[in-house]
Amino acid sequence: MDSPLRPMSASQVLDRTFYLYRRNFWLFAGIAMIVPALTTLASLAQVWMLGLPTTPDPTKVDPAMMQHFFADIVTRVAVGMSLGMTVYAIGYAIATGATVYAVSMLHLGKATTIQDAYARIKPIFGRILALVVRIFCIASWPLALSYALMFAVFLGIPNMVKGSPGAGAISLVLIGSLLAFAGSVGGLIWFFYAYCRYALAVPACAIENLPVKFSLIRSKFLTKGNVGRVLGVYLLTLLIAIAIKSVLEVPAFIGSGIFTLRAGAHPSVAWLAWLYVAQFVGTMLAGPIATIAMALVYYDERVRKEAFDLHLMMEAISQTAPAPLQTEPASGTIPTVG
Repeated sequence: MDSPLRPMSASQVLDRTFYLYRRNFWLFAGIAMIVPALTTLASLAQVWMLGLPTTPDPTKVDPAMMQHFFADIVTRVAVGMSLGMTVYAIGYAIATGATVYAVSMLHLGKATTIQDAYARIKPIFGRILALVVRIFCIASWPLALSYALMFAVFLGIPNMVKGSPGAGAISLVLIGSLLAFAGSVGGLIWFFYAYCRYALAVPACAIENLPVKFSLIRSKFLTKGNVGRVLGVYLLTLLIAIAIKSVLEVPAFIGSGIFTLRAGAHPSVAWLAWLYVAQFVGTMLAGPIATIAMALVYYDERVRKEAFDLHLMMEAISQTAPAPLQTEPASGTIPTVG
C-alpha cells in the first residue's frame, strides 16, 4: 500500500491536497458539480418567479419608486436566502460526503469513481445533511443573535430618543451599538472556532459510518489541541477558493458593453449568463479544495492520536499471513492407537 500515512504539517497537508486534486481532477470536479448545478437552478427559478431586477436611477428620485425598489429587494433577499440555503445545504451535503469518501479511497491507495462515491453516500445522506445543518446552527447562533440585537438597536433608536432625549438617548444608543458590535465580533470568533472544532465530523460520519451525535463527539476528540492548525488549513484553502472564483466572476462586474449594468434598466441576459457560468465553473473548481484538505486532516489526526497507520499495517499483515499447515495421515496408512 503506497500511502503517505504519516504525521503531516499544514504545508504537507496542502501539498497532498493539490497532489490528489491534480491527479484526480475530473473525479473531484464531477463530484463537486452538483452544488453549482443546484444553486444555478435555484437562481434561475428565482428569476422566473420574480423577474429580472431593476437598477435604480439616482437622477430620478421618486419616493414611490424607491419604496417599490426596496420592497423588491427585501422579497428577493428573503426568497433567495430561503431557497438558496436549502438547495446549497442539500448539494453541499452530497458533494462533501462523496468527496470525503473519494479522498479516503485515494489516500489509502485504492481506486474509485464518481458513481462509487455517490453510491457510498446515498444510504447516509440524511445523516450527513442533518450533521451539516447542526454544525451551521451551532456555529452561527451567536452571530445571528448579535445581528438581531443590532437590528433591535437600530429600530429602537426613535423610541430611545423620544423616551430619553439629550445625552441619555446618545448614551443608550452608544451602549446598544457597542454591545451589538462586541456581539458581532465575538460571534464571528465563535463561528470559526466552532466550525473548525466540528470540521472533521462529516469525514467521521462518511468514513466510520457514525451517527450525528457521535460524529460531533469524534470531531471534538480529533481536533482537541489542534483547532488552530485546522483553522490555518481551512483559511488557506478558503482564500485559494475565493481567488479562483473571483478571477472568473470579476469580469462580469468590470466589463463594458453588453456586461454593463445601466441605471434604470434590467441587467442584460448576457451579463446574467456570464455571471451564472462563472459561478458554476468557479464553484465546481474551488469547491473540492477545502473538503479534500479536511479529509486529509482527519486521517492525519487519526495517525497522530490513534496510530492509524500501524493499525492498517497490522490489518494488512494479518490478511496476507499464510494459513497454518494441517498435517493429515498419508494415504494408505492406518493410524495406530497407542
